[in-house]
Amino acid sequence: MKKVTLSLGIPAHNEERNITNIIKTIQAQKQKSYKLENIYIVCDGCTDNTVEIVKKLAEKDKQIKLTEKLKRAGKVEALNIIYKSNKSDFIMTIDADLVFANKNDLEELVKVITKNKSINVVGPRHIPVQSPTVMGKFAVISYLSFEDAFLKINKGNCFYASMGAYMLRRKFSKSLKYPPYAQADQTILFAMATRKTRFSKYGNKEGFKLVRKAQVYFRTVSTFRDWRILGIRSAIADKANTASYFGEDILSEYYMPRRLFIFSLIKWFFRSPFYTFGSVLMNIYIRKFPLRSKMPKKGMWEIAYSSKEAISI
Repeated sequence: MKKVTLSLGIPAHNEERNITNIIKTIQAQKQKSYKLENIYIVCDGCTDNTVEIVKKLAEKDKQIKLTEKLKRAGKVEALNIIYKSNKSDFIMTIDADLVFANKNDLEELVKVITKNKSINVVGPRHIPVQSPTVMGKFAVISYLSFEDAFLKINKGNCFYASMGAYMLRRKFSKSLKYPPYAQADQTILFAMATRKTRFSKYGNKEGFKLVRKAQVYFRTVSTFRDWRILGIRSAIADKANTASYFGEDILSEYYMPRRLFIFSLIKWFFRSPFYTFGSVLMNIYIRKFPLRSKMPKKGMWEIAYSSKEAISI
């Protein structure tokens, strides 16, 4: 049976600490039902050693294609370049600060998206790595307790599951283009995948699927400053940015049933009372005292550096 083709795309801004690791986990993936064609890396105004590292990796692996933008333009511009460059049946984009957890993660994603042609986008489950700091442990529990709740919303096929990695059909990816200065790429993509809009004509209600067997590791923030930076984006800016393109009605899909969320908090409180309580206090704080000076501007957000540390593989 002829294998489908797949390419990977990595938007990168100052990712020298983890870029080698993410590429290694891509190269280690089993290719039973697909053929990997290209790894597109768009270095977006990097001022560290990311470009030099990628060039050295590309000398050894001709599948790696580097695009270097001298001036930072934002993640969505890099994604638009990747979509335009792709000629494979499927294109997967993944943030440069992630790594694949297993050697069959791409296989699991390909399996699901090829089985059902109505699916435009599939995404893996995101697993936080352990943090050495107290603030980082608060963040890990904050994510795990929240994930426990959103996985029960439409079997996890919701806005909250659309994060830093996703695989798209080529036909769908060619039909869409992120608008200028968009910053909420994950939620905007979910909206485009699950409805027909002026940004994509191929949306449908069942257009996004979370594939739990596929997993990527990510690092949570681990400092008070970075939590506030992330908070202003996730709690305020991303929702406002998505609503500016799709209307206020779309915010109803961000709704988290209170009973569901409280049940998850209670569950995690019994597992880890100290860190669950700390995570609740931090979430209350960033909403009561948002760091508005760090609001994303022109599609670019302040870097939370503690989440950019290398992930061991």
